[in-house]
Amino acid sequence: MKKKLCSLFLILLLAAGSMLTAHAEDYIGGNGWYVRFVGNKMESNFKSSDIADAISALQPGDSIAISISLENKDTSATDWYMTNKVLQSLEDSQNVAEGSAYTYVLTYKNSKGEDKTLYSSETVGGEAVTGAGEGLHEATDGLEDYFYLDKLDSKAKASISLKVALDGETSGNTYQNTIAKLQMNFAVEKLRGTNTATSSNASRRESNDIYKVGSDVRTGDQNRILLWSLLALLGGIGFMGLAVTSRKGKGGDKHE
Repeated sequence: MKKKLCSLFLILLLAAGSMLTAHAEDYIGGNGWYVRFVGNKMESNFKSSDIADAISALQPGDSIAISISLENKDTSATDWYMTNKVLQSLEDSQNVAEGSAYTYVLTYKNSKGEDKTLYSSETVGGEAVTGAGEGLHEATDGLEDYFYLDKLDSKAKASISLKVALDGETSGNTYQNTIAKLQMNFAVEKLRGTNTATSSNASRRESNDIYKVGSDVRTGDQNRILLWSLLALLGGIGFMGLAVTSRKGKGGDKHE
């Protein structure tokens, strides 16, 4: 009877743990996410933490593609920038990663539908390219911590896409540490006349109004850690109970 109870408990514990294991899936995240410049402010319907939450649930073999629409709703042309931190975190994580357990590809699509890869870990050592061609860890285009994306005319749209894929044999938490540092923050510079940012005239531009949007991120892996901890605790309590019952049974047999 005791062996049956022990076996049943183990089966239930393994069944609960299997709920956390997913088959390889290709996910699409950020459906309808956008950053808009409207008059004298920027609007968005997501936070960087939403991106972290969407990616952190990936299992080995899974991949996810997240797309964010960039929209200029103003009557004037605007220059768009993105924080350097997103590229720095991807590059730094690739430098400390062992092997090719995961890949990151960050892509910008302009208003004409033309794609440009901003970062790709699929190349040897990773590759990072900013709009101004500056070094990744250098201040770019006169906006500290931001790099230049593109000019968007009035009513024009563009997009940023991030694809993350985990190898089927991924181990460790390197990618989780990377996701915890990702910040998809943007800035817009409202242009006066035909004044537009380039790598050569950045220091000579007029003092235009600059607007920023974005927030810090948090890791989305806490729920899974808590669930595993709870399962381990329940497992330990169950085995302790069986051990105590077994000892009492043996003690009763001796007295007899």
